[in-house]
Order: sequence, then structure tokens, then C-alpha cells
Amino acid sequence: MRAIAAATAVSNLFAAILMAVQTVFWVRVLDLSPAAIGVLLSVSAIGGLAGALCAGPLARWVGQARLIWLAPVLTGPFALLWPLTGGGAGVVLFALASGTVLFGGVVYNVAQVSFRQGVCPPGLLGRMNATMRFLVWGTLPLGALLGGAVADAAGARAALWVCAAGFLVVPLPLLLSPLRGMRELPTDAGPAEAHAPADAGSAAAAAPGGPGSATTGAAEPSPEDARPAR
Repeated sequence: MRAIAAATAVSNLFAAILMAVQTVFWVRVLDLSPAAIGVLLSVSAIGGLAGALCAGPLARWVGQARLIWLAPVLTGPFALLWPLTGGGAGVVLFALASGTVLFGGVVYNVAQVSFRQGVCPPGLLGRMNATMRFLVWGTLPLGALLGGAVADAAGARAALWVCAAGFLVVPLPLLLSPLRGMRELPTDAGPAEAHAPADAGSAAAAAPGGPGSATTGAAEPSPEDARPAR
């Protein structure tokens, strides 16, 4: 979980650089018209749709754990095409890069969020998601500020080079984690069952003496039930 949080936070940091400077790059460097920018955004979005459709089959084919690090490893290098984009027909490079990186991002998110939801006890899902989003979304404003500062000092293309270099770093926390040697992610049903509310009938049957016994009242909790949630 820590490796996923680190990789996602780094990805969002450099994605925010892209969001901050790409329009400036299109207008001031490539001199694109509003219509051309609309077409570029629409073509790039195809990658996200394809990623959503392929995430499930890919997870079954290569394994969910392996897919979490394979997606950024295989699609991240395409970010280098952003700063290499030139005018005219060269705009196709930007669309190709955006579509491919977006494809990998959606596939990665489907795999890693499914893992998080599967291993976290139901009673802690809200706390876990709030913590993860604070960590991974907290880098977005930092990336936007960094992108603006670099573009102001060295130009929009230089900021895109920083962004592309950052996307090459994204998989490192995942490759240095146990995920690299796994195909499928472990599932731990124990914590989820421990935090699930007990069925009323089962609790009564499990009480000392059973429901027909003269001994009535709630069962005394065991020391294991009193452990704090992790």
C-alpha cells in the first residue's frame, strides 16, 4: 500500500505539471487553433476509454499485481513525446503520448484501487480512502506550482521535459516493492470478517448456554475482539 501511495503521488505531481503548461504549449509554441486543441483532447481521451475496457482482461491475463507496475513501466516512456512535439503534423506525437499515458493511468488505477478495496476491512474503507486521497491528491497543487515556475523561467517545453522525466520515475516505488515478484495480489479476508457486524441469530446461538439456556444476556467479548483496529 505504501508503494502504491508513493507511485500515485509522484504520478499526480508530474501530471499536474502537464495540466498547468500544456495549453500554453499548444497556443504559444505550437500555435494551435481552438478547433485543433479540441480534436487533440478528444483523440487523447480515447486512450482512457480503451484503458477502462482493457483493465479487466489485462488483469486476468498478466495478473493484477503484475499489472500495477507493468502499466506505468510500459506507458510512462511515451511521455517523452510531449516535449518532442513540433508544429503541423508533429502534433500527432502529443496525441499519441497523451492517449498512451492515459491508457496506462486508467489501467493502473483500476488495478490498484481494486486491490485497496479488497484488502481493507469494510469498516476502515472510508478512513483508508481519505488518507490515500490526502496523500496522492496533495501533490496536485505542488505540481501545478512547479510547472508554472519552470515554464515561467525556462519555457513551456522545458516544463514538459521535467514532466516527462518525472513519469519515468513513477514505477520505481512499485519495482522496489514486493509487487515485482507477485502475479496476483494477496487477499486477506480475516480482518474484513473480524470487523463485519455479527448476525443477531448467530450471536444468540453463540452465547453461553444458547438461546434456550437460563443464562441470558450478551456474550462476554474475548480479548481478541478488544484489539484496536489497524
